[in-house]
Amino acid sequence: MQSHEIDQSPRLHPLPAYALLILIYISTFRVFATLPLESLHQGLSTFAIVGLVIFYIFRLFGRAKKSRISKLDLLMWVFILVNFFAAFQGFTVFGQPYYYGILAQRSVLLSLSGILLIAMLNKGWVSIRQVEKSFLFLSLTLLFIFYFFFLFVNPAGFNDQEFVAYSPIRGYRYRFQFALVLMLLFYSLFKVSHEKKNAFIIIVLLILFYLVYFLQSRTTLVVLIFTLLIYFYRNFSLRQKVRNAILYGSVIMVFFMLLFSLGYTQLFEKYQVLYRNVFNVFLGESPDEASSAVRFMEFNIALEYISENPLLGNGFISNQWNGGWQEILGYFYPVDIGILGNIFVFGIIGTAVIYLPFFYSLSMARAVKSDHVFFKTVEYMLLFFFLSMFFSAVNIRDSSSIMFLVCLLYYFRYHYFPAKESEKGGTMS
Repeated sequence: MQSHEIDQSPRLHPLPAYALLILIYISTFRVFATLPLESLHQGLSTFAIVGLVIFYIFRLFGRAKKSRISKLDLLMWVFILVNFFAAFQGFTVFGQPYYYGILAQRSVLLSLSGILLIAMLNKGWVSIRQVEKSFLFLSLTLLFIFYFFFLFVNPAGFNDQEFVAYSPIRGYRYRFQFALVLMLLFYSLFKVSHEKKNAFIIIVLLILFYLVYFLQSRTTLVVLIFTLLIYFYRNFSLRQKVRNAILYGSVIMVFFMLLFSLGYTQLFEKYQVLYRNVFNVFLGESPDEASSAVRFMEFNIALEYISENPLLGNGFISNQWNGGWQEILGYFYPVDIGILGNIFVFGIIGTAVIYLPFFYSLSMARAVKSDHVFFKTVEYMLLFFFLSMFFSAVNIRDSSSIMFLVCLLYYFRYHYFPAKESEKGGTMS
């Protein structure tokens, strides 16, 4: 039986409540991992993992005594076990000691932060409004920080760091952990669409400019377009679709006209080359552009190993063991090659299990009819992750972010909205 509690007046003072929520977001979404704060990231991540595991063990024993193990608990166990099974396969296929494999996959334990958040909400320690405000504050702060780095800090100075990439076409680029800012884009769009808060258009334009001009990620832009098309198809009548197409089409047209007027025509030439190379890869041709050529090579390596271990995969290799993937297979990273990378690591069986949280989320989202902006944001960010996984195996890097959002959706479906309905029923009677 599912609980129908709703957030009460928060028992925690606002200051520690917001501080705790922001720490949960920072650790779960690994915000510091792609900033020049590696030591802080490692310390916070280790502290969060230990704390979350202790919390969950105590909670689990308490719920087991009352026979209250939920579907979410079962899903969490399976999701974590599949990720740790990759450590076993890393030993079986490549001889990597279990210790390194577990260390490489340990961030999946940050997924337990979603269970912690549900517990805090149901106990009334924090409210869903505070969760939303914390997200808004942190994502806006990150957008400001990212712009600061792009405008004033030369990425070439960090060319030995993982958060800076180089290609002959795009030059040096920062690759920050962008999930929360993408969530902010969805949140701002939904604020405009559902609540007519037109001031959020400024945030939308800032993020779009960042994506197109600074980030220049082919995958992100394609997946974003598909996600928004699905959103407009599902949420608006024909008349609203036409009206929104005119509204947002005008905004996009103004945006691109502004780029042209500022002399950014070379940017469009870059994208033409980048996308043409992607099509060459799909056609089985060897592309000219470096990053596409690397992916072409990675595809071939992955297919060779998948043919040997199709069901259980080949596991995941830590960079701390013998130089990581580069020493074993040359330039190879499973994240680069999407669903093929997942099958390489987890096998067909493991990859199918990795997708279970998304299908569970779909069933929960279909059961709710609401224009609650934060709920919509969580729902469509999960859709974005789902679509991204066909092109880039983001779950290997962002597994905790995905499960955290699944937990938030679970709270909305089984606690927040049922309690709201009960509240309405009580008022009417």
